[in-house]
Amino acid sequence: MTNRGLMSLALLALVAGAVPSAHAQQTFRYPEDTRPTSLLPFFAEDMSSVRMVELIFDSLVVINKRGDVEGALATSWKVDPDNGGIRFVLREGVKWHDGSAFTADDVAFTINAAKDPKTVFNAKSKFSFIREATVEGQFAVHVAFDRQIPDPERRFLFKILPKAQFKGTALSHKDNFNRNPVGTGPYMVKKGGFSIRSVALEANPDYWNPPKVGEILMQHTPDKSAQVNLLQYSGGKAGVQAVIFLPPKNIPLFENSDSVVLEPYHTVSWWYMAFNHSSGPLKDQAVREAISLALNREELLEAHLGRGDILSGPFTESSPFYNFQVEPRAQDIERANQLLDQAGYKLQGNVRKKGKNKLDLMFVMDKELASGQALFLGMQAQLQKIGVTVRPEYVDHARYRDQVFSRKKFDLTMNVWSFEEVEDVYPLFHSKGVMNFINYNNAEVDTLLDTAKATRDYKKYKEFMKKLHEVLAKDLPYDFLWSLDVYSGISRKVKGVFIQPYYYFTSFEEWELQP
Repeated sequence: MTNRGLMSLALLALVAGAVPSAHAQQTFRYPEDTRPTSLLPFFAEDMSSVRMVELIFDSLVVINKRGDVEGALATSWKVDPDNGGIRFVLREGVKWHDGSAFTADDVAFTINAAKDPKTVFNAKSKFSFIREATVEGQFAVHVAFDRQIPDPERRFLFKILPKAQFKGTALSHKDNFNRNPVGTGPYMVKKGGFSIRSVALEANPDYWNPPKVGEILMQHTPDKSAQVNLLQYSGGKAGVQAVIFLPPKNIPLFENSDSVVLEPYHTVSWWYMAFNHSSGPLKDQAVREAISLALNREELLEAHLGRGDILSGPFTESSPFYNFQVEPRAQDIERANQLLDQAGYKLQGNVRKKGKNKLDLMFVMDKELASGQALFLGMQAQLQKIGVTVRPEYVDHARYRDQVFSRKKFDLTMNVWSFEEVEDVYPLFHSKGVMNFINYNNAEVDTLLDTAKATRDYKKYKEFMKKLHEVLAKDLPYDFLWSLDVYSGISRKVKGVFIQPYYYFTSFEEWELQP
């Protein structure tokens, strides 16, 4: 038996032992590739955290199945006549998971915490349009904008935090709240439920729209084949009732299944290979372009990920900002070699050198990135054809985030960015962006991003973004790769399923488990 087979059996046994058989029918179980890094909504910057936060916290409004705005913590709202602000009337009688009352003070606190310069997180720019929040009694709050905002209620999907749980508005990744959250949502973390291997939730007995499933168990299962095995046992005590992202090669297993249904999961996300612009050779755009031209994206996509779109810039093809005039680079080994020759990198043995600089690069990979290792090996073989050596360094998820995003110790890396409704790339590519971990600095890009951020004209904003697409495609801060067609596998015993784009579990209180 292979090591992978042994691992799968071990995981089956682990999940089987994690849920008492008496409660198996009331427990919804699902695996995640990575452990949640934070359950404090601002810092939920990986998808396993985002999905968990969706179950624990509420927002003022949600987007319903029809795509319309619907009240959650807010029961009604009125936009100011000049579109310069909005007033929310809040739901009364809502309790936090610790039993305390939810009020307008919590809404104002959340906004003030998000805008506090000492609270640093990737999605901070989502709050930049807000000038101030004013409490108007116990159950009403007025939010003033710094400019006119069309359809402003759609900007209030962020989760609300309990003021009483914090000493001030400067929030930190080190806060105990990250692992012991207190929300108003349909589920709360069970006592002792947050562990290295799993997160266990139980239904909130005070929720205004009581969920139909009593317990949820998220199981950390980085092996995708193990996830598929668990889904095949979806009707039993040892199985799971859903796999968020089914590997394309496994989709045929369930296309005619009596026990599992395939559900499309629409995401705004794209894969990228990032260049560290502080790394000697990679400062040179010609070197970055040669590396890009060496890759056969279509071949890599089909062999390792399945179906999707090959991208030329930092937006998906469904985005209003995607510039279809910019074509993705096709593999061109001859041109790649010419560029490296012209840049002074001469082939010596199997690797190119220029003085002290050698195209022998450290490629840091997150062990828990699905299909990541196989993809790397495919890229490694293609780059060898132009005399570029890439050495893999596989690290666990926590170390990856520290080494790549904090210490910036890498030459190349590969990963996926996931966004909400549209891609906000300011934090990624502005020289002062909070997620500019590649040390990228381009004055033209900064000007485009700053000008776009300041404009009140959406048509002009789109024009700026399309120009940004063009500039980034040429300069290559990243090598933009793919957006994928994604399917979830869900047990047929789960009824009332609606998968919310990006968030996934927004409508989970309507889901129901049948015997």
